[in-house]
Amino acid sequence: MARTISVLKWESEQDVDNAVRDIRSEMERRGGLTKETERAMQHSFLVADPDLTNYFLRTVREQVPEALRYFQERGGGA
Repeated sequence: MARTISVLKWESEQDVDNAVRDIRSEMERRGGLTKETERAMQHSFLVADPDLTNYFLRTVREQVPEALRYFQERGGGA
């Protein structure tokens, strides 16, 4: 069964941790992100508080560095 990724605004580090967990899981299963997941995560990334955006980038860099390419073009680089 396909899993739907919801678009949301991260309100806490826990929200970011959940997003990174979803990214890691999809990267492991598919070798990359689906367009749906990529768009949802990029939206969340763009509308998040700057501190959470930086936390997101640091966490992705530590846990799923191969996924950074999906976000660096959008201004990531913390």
